[in-house]
Amino acid sequence: MGKTLLQVRELGGYPDFTGLYRELGLRLLSAQGMRKGLAVLKRETPDLIIAEFNYAPTYGSRISTVEALLAGLQRCSQPHRVLLFCEKPHLPHLALLEPQYGHLPRLTYPIDRAALRAWLEADSA
Repeated sequence: MGKTLLQVRELGGYPDFTGLYRELGLRLLSAQGMRKGLAVLKRETPDLIIAEFNYAPTYGSRISTVEALLAGLQRCSQPHRVLLFCEKPHLPHLALLEPQYGHLPRLTYPIDRAALRAWLEADSA
């Protein structure tokens, strides 16, 4: 069986890559919003996760909903490969998470299909 990909969509604003995921033989789990994405993680163990990094100072103590995902993954025994989709102006805010969570692979909008494909095809090692 192929790898499983969890895609957590919040605001969207990028093309539907479902065809690419199928072409690569990925089993797609999709969640609309981080809460639903976290619920999926309670039942499933995806190999790959793609989520949106959306910065908003109104999130209180967090700078993005993606922090809940990253914190939850730290407690998992199985490693996960995570890719974040991010607006270029939000990259400095994303960098603030790296001391705690390590390097966070990202693609900026507009999402480059070839770069996404390369990340999806890369070995998980």
